[in-house]
Amino acid sequence: MRTHDYLIDGGLDFSYLDERLTTLLSRSAPWLDGDDARRARLGLHELLVNIRRHAYNGAIGPISVGMTASPGGVTVMVTDWGSGLPEVQRRVLPTVSDHGGYGLGIIDRVFSEVEYRRASGRNEWVLAVHAADVTTR
Repeated sequence: MRTHDYLIDGGLDFSYLDERLTTLLSRSAPWLDGDDARRARLGLHELLVNIRRHAYNGAIGPISVGMTASPGGVTVMVTDWGSGLPEVQRRVLPTVSDHGGYGLGIIDRVFSEVEYRRASGRNEWVLAVHAADVTTR
């Protein structure tokens, strides 16, 4: 099992984090093909953009990102100290006529598992891609 932790400032240039996730996926999750790896990066990027836009109201704030990969899957743990979600419910991809909500719908579709909780003044997200889910597609 490989674990990596990063603290970023919440700016919109997540290229360093994207490189780290790409490296981790290629070394630790060979069962994840190029398309699945791109989807995982997209899902993480969507979450980080949503955190900046909504939890920090467009300002820059700290975001902690932990990544763990094992033969059975990849887990990304994301924590921020911004405002919480008013209500978490199952999200679906919006239709063309809908406005907003794309980020959470994408996150739900990309990852095998998405968990959110508000605890001790922070938002905690756990995003997982399970090898069994990818290899059975």
